[in-house]
Amino acid sequence: MKNSRVKLLAAAAALVLTLLTACGTGSNNGIVTDAPVLTDRPATQAPAVTDEPVITDAPVVTDVPAPTTVPATDVPADKPAAREPGTDLFFDYSEYGEDALVPDPSEAAGIENYEQGILLFPQAHDPYVWIILEEPVPASEYRYAAIRVLANKNDKNGQLRFATSTDDRGWAMLNFKYKTPGDWETIVLDLGSAGLLNEDTMDGDLTRIRIDPYDDEFDAETLGDEYTLLVESFALFTDQEKAQAYSGLYAWPEDPDKTPLPPTETPDDGPTPAPTHRPTERPAGAPEFNSIGTEYYCDFTQYGADEMVAGPNNAVIIEQEKEGVLLTPQAWDPYVWITLDPLVSSSEFHYLALKVKAGASDRLGQIRFMTVTDSRGWPMIPFQYSGPGEWEIIVLDLTEASFLNPDTLEGELTRIRLDPFDDEADPQSETMSEDYVLLVESFALFNDKAKAEAYTGLYKWDN
Repeated sequence: MKNSRVKLLAAAAALVLTLLTACGTGSNNGIVTDAPVLTDRPATQAPAVTDEPVITDAPVVTDVPAPTTVPATDVPADKPAAREPGTDLFFDYSEYGEDALVPDPSEAAGIENYEQGILLFPQAHDPYVWIILEEPVPASEYRYAAIRVLANKNDKNGQLRFATSTDDRGWAMLNFKYKTPGDWETIVLDLGSAGLLNEDTMDGDLTRIRIDPYDDEFDAETLGDEYTLLVESFALFTDQEKAQAYSGLYAWPEDPDKTPLPPTETPDDGPTPAPTHRPTERPAGAPEFNSIGTEYYCDFTQYGADEMVAGPNNAVIIEQEKEGVLLTPQAWDPYVWITLDPLVSSSEFHYLALKVKAGASDRLGQIRFMTVTDSRGWPMIPFQYSGPGEWEIIVLDLTEASFLNPDTLEGELTRIRLDPFDDEADPQSETMSEDYVLLVESFALFNDKAKAEAYTGLYKWDN
């Protein structure tokens, strides 16, 4: 009995020791550590919601909108690989170039953005745009210009004009021709060879450059909408060889649907060519025919009204008279054009003799002309009439004209312009009276000054 009680006590003591060991917190020696206070333990559950949330009536999305194919307006379309321009001064007109050009005051040039450049198209007479150089550069250094273009027509010249800090007129001008319509090409020009330069023009900095897509100065009507010009870029070079090597900023792929247009020809409805030989029909009642001394002359008797074309504003009335063509002013700046066919060598036949009868003599007349190498029509010679109401011969030497280009007289004569009376100094609202009429019998071209001075006209008319 005594032994059983001892065993029972020993078993109880072992049980207590086991329970004390199981209540330890990880210490290896079995000592109980202080447990953290429960109130300091972070809450693991969200607090109870005291207010019910407000539920808005959002529409149920039933269809996901399909993505659009319209590109972002501020991200340019993908372009082909860029080419090395060979200069640090160039203007990129692809994609958003419209903002970089300034139209003429009358907005005769329409401007439209294309991926490959700016499309210029006529909206009125004399379309052109200006390039403004925000940071002017020396004209004598950056004198070579290259324009990357695609022209739709090539029967009219383009023009480039420019202004500098020493010559702000914007008159300095170069003409250029397009090659094959519908194909990209690069026009390279030497600004130093421009016509109408002042002595100090090239001493200044280039400030603005003007591009005339097509020269329509001699047209009576606005160009058709087929006269478009796509301009990709414009660059200025200090080296001529680099300018000639310029092929634009991008290698645009060929359009598989594009069919290049054939070179265009001069329209059939142009001015009738002036004859260069004796008319087959003599004017009714015409007197004796004079000895002329040249094979190149224009006879304006009988059919002369068909051989003259008034300027674009039709400022002169052309009337046929027995003795020639009578020119009467109708608006400001009256003048007519005479087209030559066949062409005549301007370097050889540069003496012009004009037989006329003027109604007044207190104003100067003018002769201007064009050649194959200079189609501006700017070379000009003023002349004075002797006495009103009498036949007289005006003899002029074309080599003494103002505004000649270096190569003007290297080409053949193509057109002669006659301004009966110069009124450019008058306000445009003022028109000369009908006293300022001019009767034109003929003009002739000579290769000898003495022969020109001996010219007495085609017929022996009574005064």
